[in-house]
Amino acid sequence: MLSFIPYTSSHFVPLSYRLNEEQSQFTTSIDQCINQRKDLKDPDKLIITILADETPIGFFILDKGADRLELTENPASLLIRSYSINPEYQGKGYGKHVMESVEDYVRKHYDGINELVLSVNIQNEHAYRIYLKAGFEDTGRQITGIRGAQYVLSKHI
Repeated sequence: MLSFIPYTSSHFVPLSYRLNEEQSQFTTSIDQCINQRKDLKDPDKLIITILADETPIGFFILDKGADRLELTENPASLLIRSYSINPEYQGKGYGKHVMESVEDYVRKHYDGINELVLSVNIQNEHAYRIYLKAGFEDTGRQITGIRGAQYVLSKHI
């Protein structure tokens, strides 16, 4: 069973998995989030650990900072970023299930949020398909990210 909990330092080692070269170009590792971007110290960001039967298998960040307004004009939105699943657990349906379930977590823990937004690199076709299958919609907009053009996706909740 999958569940989400706020990140704690005890999750660092199990979340320090290594993505393959293709995947790692599209997301940020837990080490980069904590030690380079200092996401734990940012009050607008919450790192969420994904648990499968109490085992940390991945993470994502919920971001209510100004970055989300580059993707939507909706002030009641929340940005999902830095999402990844440990390669040992990929191919088991967790990726789609997480993206289908995140709205329940947001409804329970964030008042007044009615839209989830994210961006996905146009070369990351696998992730793009997972997001669409999980109910996200392509807004028809693109932004330019650090690694090139990205689709802007949205899910109204």
